[in-house]
Amino acid sequence: MTFREAAVAWALAAHEVLAESATGYGYFVTVNELADRVQEMSGIRTDAPTRTWMDAILRKVARRCHNSAEPPLTALCVKQNHKVSESYKYVLELAHLPIPTDLEVHAAYARWQCYAAYGADIPNDGGIPPLIPRNGGVPRVVTASAVAPVKPDPEARKAVCANCFTELPANGVCYYC
Repeated sequence: MTFREAAVAWALAAHEVLAESATGYGYFVTVNELADRVQEMSGIRTDAPTRTWMDAILRKVARRCHNSAEPPLTALCVKQNHKVSESYKYVLELAHLPIPTDLEVHAAYARWQCYAAYGADIPNDGGIPPLIPRNGGVPRVVTASAVAPVKPDPEARKAVCANCFTELPANGVCYYC
């Protein structure tokens, strides 16, 4: 079996695992756990180190989510230190968004979108997107002090696509979606 064939099967399984994770508020999966689960689900195994092939799988899942206007499920996959991997930046590249200073805060909001889209029990007040705890403790939350409020000039605000958040042209039709 070629890597391409295996990658397709693994990406389908990864999407399923991540979508399942999104049904529980605060749930996430580590890269190694995801690698084990996708190999088990697909029945296709590799002896190659996870770091050599998992980014390709996460990119496939990110493209699928982006193309079908799903929230970025890859935000639910974190490294052993509970931080998103460098491959998470691909989500932003697909949407033509700048890379934020704090990628973890962006990923926390993306996880919240996943939880909302997949029916997780979100707190009644809407909650504040949780940051994944790095030491196994209580989840951190994004506070107002962590994200400096920016008040844009209302007249300078441009219309953006509701799916990919890119600035719309004058005719209001998104050419990316």
